[in-house]
Amino acid sequence: MEKIVIQLWKNPDIEEEDFKNFLINEVPRSLKDHISSYQVNLADEDVKEAAGLIQSCYPPSPNAIIFLKVKNFFHFEQKLSIFESHATNFFSYIVSESKIIEADDSKNLNRRTDGFSQIVFLEKPKNIDSFDWFDHWTHHHTEIAIETQSNFIYTQNTVVRKLNKESPNFIAIIEECFPSGAMSDQEEFYAAKGNPTLLKKNAEIMMESCNKFIDFSKIEVIPTSRYLVI
Repeated sequence: MEKIVIQLWKNPDIEEEDFKNFLINEVPRSLKDHISSYQVNLADEDVKEAAGLIQSCYPPSPNAIIFLKVKNFFHFEQKLSIFESHATNFFSYIVSESKIIEADDSKNLNRRTDGFSQIVFLEKPKNIDSFDWFDHWTHHHTEIAIETQSNFIYTQNTVVRKLNKESPNFIAIIEECFPSGAMSDQEEFYAAKGNPTLLKKNAEIMMESCNKFIDFSKIEVIPTSRYLVI
């Protein structure tokens, strides 16, 4: 089983609703015999209040991110061409998935997940080797991310390999879901509603950890609406 992450840049000649319908309805119908899981994350109007959270070191940010699972990429590779009709460009990655915080996704199937989903693409800084990078992420930062934020879904994806030579050298892709209020309210984002002192503490702990393993000059942070289709 392989999980594939796809960044998509929408063809500007295609309307937003047509793009959404294509990704949520047409693509899974066409690929249903080849995929076991299919999720669409859209940077749409429903997350416009989260504009302040966007970080893009490789602008423009993708309009959608697709997460799907297949038996093997070898037999599926040619099927990726389905996205060409609605996208000007797309980058793909094979990843290893680790679900840190899970929700009851039976309630999310074929509907928009409550709140919003923040997708983060990370590169490894040059001053740290891969072992130490993952050691900090898994043995230190993960607990901090859980304790200092209001995330209710948290999935870590380690990039096994990129499928486009020209794409950025991302080492990891993170999926985190937050309550709607966290789009524009830092107290809610940092699990400190009504408590400015706790907000300051949680934000400082989080950023101190981030600064130890994240290169903020090579990062993509994209607030999205999450649709779990299969």
